[in-house]
Amino acid sequence: MPGDPKIRHLIFPTCFGFAAIIYREQPFLIIKIFLPRTSRQDLFESIKNKGWGKRGRHPEALRISESIMDYFTGKPIQPHWDHISMIGLTNLQQSVLVATTKIPYGDLRSYQAIAVTIGRPRAYRSVGSALAKNPFPILIPCHRVIRSDNSIGQFGGGVALKRKLIELEAKHT
Repeated sequence: MPGDPKIRHLIFPTCFGFAAIIYREQPFLIIKIFLPRTSRQDLFESIKNKGWGKRGRHPEALRISESIMDYFTGKPIQPHWDHISMIGLTNLQQSVLVATTKIPYGDLRSYQAIAVTIGRPRAYRSVGSALAKNPFPILIPCHRVIRSDNSIGQFGGGVALKRKLIELEAKHT
């Protein structure tokens, strides 16, 4: 999809730094969410280097960015399923992402618990791999998934950001 002329990006501020939404204009579909980074320029360079389109201001992208900004102030967010593109994700990845959205705000689950939820109790490593490739962090709260020993585990935005997100939710629950 990079290089598609209908792909646009929207960079927006959060209290954790600058985040971005990559989306297709027609029909409107979210392709990727970039987690906050401290440098707007660094985020823009990552988007530009991957060929994620020109800057845009689609009304739905603005609405979703507002939801994400609200999340960072302590308000729960719901996935915008009608606008999330699951194209290119395997059935396993999709089932993991759907199960992850069912973790309540402020709660945590283990990779193994997600594996059990999707009916594949031994697939906890596959769950971890699927979450590592989650193209929709925050909308699909992969930061709520931890290891069975209660250690934090990995996160695309770094362990420090994962801890901050878990603490943010705990504070507002």
